[in-house]
Amino acid sequence: MENSFTLVPPSLSLLTIPVEVLYRILDQLNIKDILFSFRRVCTKFHSITNSYNRLTIEISNHPSDTLIDRFYRIISPENVGALILNQSYTNAESNNIDWFFSFGDIHRFTRLRFVNLKMLYEKDYRTLLRHLATLSRFGSLKIVDRKIFKNETNILLSTVIALPSIRTLDLDISSLIIDQISWPNHSTLRELHLKKSSYNQWCHIIRHSPNLQIASVADFDMNKIDKTIPSIRYQQLNSSTLSDILFSIDQLEMLLSFCPSLVNLNLTANKISLFENLRRFSQWEYFIHERLPQLENFSFKITVQMPHYQHIASIESIIAAFRTPFWLKYKHWYVHFQYVINNEGPRLVLNSSRNGHVDFFQYYEHGFIRYFTSTTNDDDKSKMHTMWNVIFNLPDVQQAINFRHFRIPKYYLFDNVIRLGLDIDEFDDWQRSGSFGLLSQLVNLAQLKEIWFLLSNRQSFQANTINSILKKAPGVRIFGIANNGSLRDNPEYECAVLSRQIDHLIIRSPDITGMKLILERVEHLSTITFMCGWSSSTTWKKILKWLHEKEKKYSITADYRSLQVFLKQNIDILSGVENLYRID
Repeated sequence: MENSFTLVPPSLSLLTIPVEVLYRILDQLNIKDILFSFRRVCTKFHSITNSYNRLTIEISNHPSDTLIDRFYRIISPENVGALILNQSYTNAESNNIDWFFSFGDIHRFTRLRFVNLKMLYEKDYRTLLRHLATLSRFGSLKIVDRKIFKNETNILLSTVIALPSIRTLDLDISSLIIDQISWPNHSTLRELHLKKSSYNQWCHIIRHSPNLQIASVADFDMNKIDKTIPSIRYQQLNSSTLSDILFSIDQLEMLLSFCPSLVNLNLTANKISLFENLRRFSQWEYFIHERLPQLENFSFKITVQMPHYQHIASIESIIAAFRTPFWLKYKHWYVHFQYVINNEGPRLVLNSSRNGHVDFFQYYEHGFIRYFTSTTNDDDKSKMHTMWNVIFNLPDVQQAINFRHFRIPKYYLFDNVIRLGLDIDEFDDWQRSGSFGLLSQLVNLAQLKEIWFLLSNRQSFQANTINSILKKAPGVRIFGIANNGSLRDNPEYECAVLSRQIDHLIIRSPDITGMKLILERVEHLSTITFMCGWSSSTTWKKILKWLHEKEKKYSITADYRSLQVFLKQNIDILSGVENLYRID
C-alpha cells in the first residue's frame, strides 16, 4: 500500500524546527522529493506534508511521467497551490492530462495561485478557466498555445483576466486571440508577458492596466500603427523588456517615450540591418537624459550584420560614444563589443556589461574569428585607440578560405590587438595543419602582449610550436593555457622549455598534481597563476598547504578564483592582488 513505510523516531533537533521553516524548505523541493522522501523521514514530517498547502503538481504526457496516479492517491487537491499541465508530448499508450480531467473534481483545487497551461485540448482549457473564474485568490496564469480559440474560450479567458486577484499574466498565444480578449477598464495586473503583440494591442492593454509595473514582449510588431491612438504617458510602468526588435530606432524611441518612469529596461535586437540605426543608438545619452530620466538598469544586446569590411573605421566612433562620463561615471553602464566573422559574414554585437571586464572565458558569439573589447571605468573619450582581443580558430579560417566563405583582408581589420587566443577544437590536428602561417596575415604579431591557447579536453600542446609563434611576437611576456579538464601529456615538461621571453604563465582548470609538477620543474618564470571557474575558500586548500611547506610566496584573490605563485624571491607581491591568503 502507498502509506506503508517505516516511521523513524525524530531526533530532538527535528522536533524543534518551526513549521514555518520546514514549509520554506518544502518550497524548494519538487513534489517527488516531498512525497517519497521528506514525507517518509518521521511522523512529524509525514504530518507536515499532509498539511503543506503550497504543493506544485506538474503533469505532462511525457512517457517518463508515470507517477501521476501515485501523486493523486496521496495528496489533497486543496493543498495544491500551483498546477502545470503540458500536452505537448505525444504518447499513444497513456494520456495523463485526460486521466487528470477524468476525475471531474477540478472544483476541489481551491487554493490554486498559479496555473501554467501548454497546448491542451480546448475543452480542457474551458474546464480549467471556468473553475479559475470562481477562485477569489487566484493570481497568476500562463498559457502557451498558438491555435485559434473559439469565442466561448475567449470569453472565459477574459473573465479570468478580469479577476480582482489576478496579478501576473504570461501569454504565448496568437495575436488574433489577444484582439478577442475583453480587457477590463481597471485591470489589477502588475506583471504582463506577451510572446507576440502589435503596437496597437500594447497601447490598448497598458491603457487599461493602471497597476501594471512590469511588461515584456518577445515579438513586437510596429507595423500598421493606428495614428488615432492618443499619445498617453504610461507613468505606472517601471520595468520593460523588448526582445527580437525588428523595427527602426525612430519607432523604438517613440515607444519608450511613452514610458518616462522606466527604472529597468532590457532590449534585444538581433537583426538590425542598418549601421545607421546602431549609430543612433550610440547617441542615446541625450534621449535617456530627456525621455527616461529615472532609468537605473539598462541591459541590451544589439546585433548588426556588417557588409564585408565596411564601417570598420566607424566602429571606433561607436565605441567612443559610450566612453562619456554619462555612461561610465554617472550611470556605470559599460558596453562589450564583439566583431565576429563566420561563414555568413561579419557582424557587430554590442552587449551591456556590469563591469567592463573581458577575458577569453566569457560567452562569445559563434565564429572562426572573434574580436572583442569593452569600455571600462578608466576609459577616456579622448582615448581613440581601442585595445582589442581576438580569438582565432585557424583550421576553420583555412576551411572558410578554401570554400570561399572568407578572404583575408588587405589590411589588418583592427589595430592595437594586444591579446591573442587560439581556439583549438577537439579534432583539430592543429600542430600539423600548417594553419599557423595565417597568423601573420590576420594580426600584427609585433603588437601582442599576451597569447592564450584555448584547448579542448583531448588536446595537448607542444612548446616548440608555441615558441615558433613567440619569435614573431617579441612583446609577449604572458602566456596562458585554458583547458576544460586536466592538462595532458606531461605539461610540466612543455612548460619547462617555454621561451625565456615569457615571464608570467597562466593556467586555467589545472589539477593539483599537475600544479605541483609544474611548480617543481619550471624555474625560469617569474610568476605562475592558476585559475578556476568557481569561487570557494576551500578551492586551493591542498595546494596552499603544499606551498606553505615549500616556503613559496603566493597570493590569492578575494574571490578565490585565482592563485598566484611567485617563483623569483625578489618579486614583490603585486598591488592588484586584493587579498593575501594565510594558512592557519
